[in-house]
Amino acid sequence: MDYWYKPAFYAHILSSVAMLIALILFIVNFRKITRLSAIEIIQVCSVLAIAVAAHCQGHINLEKEYGYDPVGAILA
Repeated sequence: MDYWYKPAFYAHILSSVAMLIALILFIVNFRKITRLSAIEIIQVCSVLAIAVAAHCQGHINLEKEYGYDPVGAILA
């Protein structure tokens, strides 16, 4: 439980909340998103890919440094 006192843990939680809000906004505005041009859809997908990659990197760092593995606990 050493990770509770680390800023990386709280940054990861903030990242989770931001991604959840983005996902909800994506679902609510899906019709508007489908009407975007191809370039705008590529931009949205690129930002989404960057957000997911950064969040996954946070999982890797928290597991490596502090032994925090919530995915492993869920799947076990």
